[in-house]
Amino acid sequence: MFATEYENNYFCSAAYFEKMANEKVLISGIEYKVRKLIERCNLQSAENKRLKSEVSDLQAQLATLQELMNKKNNELLKLTLANAFENRFGVEKGIQIIDELLEEIDRSVDVISK
Repeated sequence: MFATEYENNYFCSAAYFEKMANEKVLISGIEYKVRKLIERCNLQSAENKRLKSEVSDLQAQLATLQELMNKKNNELLKLTLANAFENRFGVEKGIQIIDELLEEIDRSVDVISK
């Protein structure tokens, strides 16, 4: 077997150098795969951050739309009640009944809040 004296006075055979070369190839392959995984992780993290921001924006938009929908439903209810009272009692009497109901609701809220 061919032996060569190495810098640190180690005697190494050609098989040793071949084994080292194979190990370097394996290590290079592992390093490449680790770099690719880190790159993919960074891309996924950036996309995750973007999607979280988008979800947050959509949740804010949803809350705004739900609030608007509640206001519109309340307006619809008021108009429906006003029309019902107008048809049944006339305009003046309907307004009077609605005012009385509103006063009763205010009194009820005061009692409940105490």
